[in-house]
Amino acid sequence: MERQIEAIRAAVNADATAEQKRHGAAACRAILAALEAEVGKPITMPGAPAPSPLAGIDPGQAIDLLIAKLSSMLPKEEGKAPTATASAMPPRPPMRIAFVAPPARAPRTARRRP
Repeated sequence: MERQIEAIRAAVNADATAEQKRHGAAACRAILAALEAEVGKPITMPGAPAPSPLAGIDPGQAIDLLIAKLSSMLPKEEGKAPTATASAMPPRPPMRIAFVAPPARAPRTARRRP
């Protein structure tokens, strides 16, 4: 609160700059909004953007709404959902792996220690 009062004092001086006057006006607005605030309600500042309509929604419900909105944008097909790989890339042959037997090992001979 002291910062706002100091900003207002600096703004009403005869030699105040335009920036000091802007800060003083913003401080006046902040104090006015705090004085007009009602218990249990958020403080609204003039010129501040309105809160998002999704601000009080549960995250799970927001995800459900998003999925519903995106699903409605998909093109309608008969019983088949479009896939990005099917339309963007040509089909590729399946991957083939050649199985190779390892080479035969020479029998191990026992070494004698000297």
